[in-house]
Amino acid sequence: MGTGLRGSRIGRVAAAAALGALLACGASPAGAQQSAFSWRPVGSDVQFSYAFKDAGGAARSLSFPLPSAAIDAAMALFRDYSMPNLYGHIQAALEREARRAGVTVQTIPRGGGVSFVVLADSTARREAFEARLDGIIEGARQEWLRKHARRAVGDAIHMDYPEAARRYVTALRPVAGALSAQTGGLDERARLARALSFVQAIPYDDLISPLTTGGIEFAPPLAMFKLNRGDCDSKTVALAALLRTLAPARRLLFVVLPQHVALAVDLPPQEGDVTVDYGGQSWVMLEPTGPAVVPPGKIAPTTAWYIEQPGEITFFEMKE
Repeated sequence: MGTGLRGSRIGRVAAAAALGALLACGASPAGAQQSAFSWRPVGSDVQFSYAFKDAGGAARSLSFPLPSAAIDAAMALFRDYSMPNLYGHIQAALEREARRAGVTVQTIPRGGGVSFVVLADSTARREAFEARLDGIIEGARQEWLRKHARRAVGDAIHMDYPEAARRYVTALRPVAGALSAQTGGLDERARLARALSFVQAIPYDDLISPLTTGGIEFAPPLAMFKLNRGDCDSKTVALAALLRTLAPARRLLFVVLPQHVALAVDLPPQEGDVTVDYGGQSWVMLEPTGPAVVPPGKIAPTTAWYIEQPGEITFFEMKE
């Protein structure tokens, strides 16, 4: 298994100049290539309509329905993601297990966190529960992270990108179907490019302002379409979920960099494509973040720089 960046240095410099407006996560919001957006309730669905420009500058439109209940559930789930809610989930698990064991758990604020004191009517009962304490806490933590498509690496918490995308493949089939209906006569690369340009054209937002998005920080695809805004995490997960239906034979790779994530696909590379090496093969890079609308194989200069730095790139393949 190796990593690497492909494409001539001259080509990368030219691409950097052309893509200077392309945002990475954490950058300031900028206008996208989207000229119209609307949604309206239709029975139990929400009907979405978009107008945008593709990488060649051609005007495109896309309409599709999504179930209202599924949108609401996705919004509620990811609004629930916060450290206070994680601590609350752990506290509830401890209290539940304490009642079963016949003990009491007190929470003591300490520094930037909390500690727990076990009270019981016998030393043996107290010590038995204390022996289980770390396991209960870690079990509750892992349960809550799985629910929110996160994973723990030591003390750090990260998005579980493949899992987040897998959850929404079925829900996004109406979107993939609308894209497929428009691109049925095109080759595979052109179909992928259309999906990519649609996602890129959705306005960029870091999703941390409670005034705009409730501070949810990551919008699952169903919520991202309703909000009509997304960051690199949200857009990359949405594109991966769409491509699982649009290009089911293709393997997908999340390319995780400091403060940014992009996608790669095992398309046959073309001249000038930027690729990464993983698992003994080259993968064509896709940059879903926008607002620049660019074809497969073209990436932001900041993304290219990070890919070339030793130790700055992590891969997660979406295997199913």
